Parts: sequence; structure tokens; C-alpha cells
Amino acid sequence: MAQPVLARPRTPDTAAPTGQPHGGAPAATSSTRSVHRVGVAGLDAAPGAVEFLLDAESLTETTVALAAARADVIRLVHSAVLPTPAAVRALVDVLAAEIAAVGRDRTEVRVVLQVEAVVARDEADAARRREAVTYAEAFSGAVWASSVTWLVAPVERLVADAHALAARAQVDAVELALVGASAALAPAVAAAAA
Repeated sequence: MAQPVLARPRTPDTAAPTGQPHGGAPAATSSTRSVHRVGVAGLDAAPGAVEFLLDAESLTETTVALAAARADVIRLVHSAVLPTPAAVRALVDVLAAEIAAVGRDRTEVRVVLQVEAVVARDEADAARRREAVTYAEAFSGAVWASSVTWLVAPVERLVADAHALAARAQVDAVELALVGASAALAPAVAAAAA
């Protein structure tokens, strides 16, 4: 199975300063943008926008290049391939370089990180829910613990955590995929995020 390339090797004579792709001009990365948007999955569809989903199955050099050339919106999904905000940030940097390589401006493409989320009643409920999921995963035999990327919190904290995650991962937006009974609270989460 082909493995995605998250960072291209640099040779000493072509190495660019930090934050710059090969070729020298500063990249318009999402880290230069101070506003990170938070939304709820399924509520913020952009009609007519070309979207690419980059998840564990589709994350290859070819799909990254196609997304950079054609997408209006690139959706990233945590997986064993993108298990941390640092891994997402590395992919965002690769996407920015690919977008620049095809002659597009980074601001033309919105990079969205889709995160599974659970709405809790309060902090104690959030801690209990995290513990229950961690316990279940410990006995599942899964290679990767996906719950470490979940956001579990009361509504207001959930939105704040999503903003913080967007800043750490350097994405333009975080989209919350509400899990289980939390899906019924989508309007409340969307209102808190607005």
C-alpha cells in the first residue's frame, strides 16, 4: 500500500527558510490567518464547491496533487495516517506547497479538519464519557485509538476546543461530526459556534 508523503526532502542548495515552499516566496498558509471557523458537519455545505476528502484510504500523492489543483474545499479526517494536530499541520504545509506549485493562491482553497465530537452535560460528564470510550478501545485490539482525536466537552467548551485545535493544526476550519445522541444538539452547537 502506498504511503502518503507528508514532507518532501530538501537538499541544502534548495532549502527554503521556515514557512516558505521551494522557490522562496512566503506561503500563504493558514497560520498567517488569524480567524479559524468552527462548524457542524452537514450544516455548512457550500453549493457548487469542488470538495476533496482526504482520509486514510484516499491520502496519496496523487489525490493531494489533484486536490491542490482543483478543490475549493479540502476536508481532512483524522486517521492512523493523520493521528495528531502536528501530522495534520504537516499535511497542510504540503498542500500549501502543492497549491502554490500549480499557480493557485492558498486563500482560494479552504482546508477543513473534520473531527468527531460528543456533547457532554458538564465537565464531569465529559470526563466520564472520555473514560468509557478509552476503556472500550483498550479492549478492542485496534491499532490506532481514534478517541484521542475526539472532542468531548459541554457545548461552549467544545467550540473553544475546536478553535484551539484549528490553530494547532493550522487549518482554516474545524467541522464537528457530532456522534450518537449529540447529533440532536447540532443546532445548539452551530449557534454557539456562530
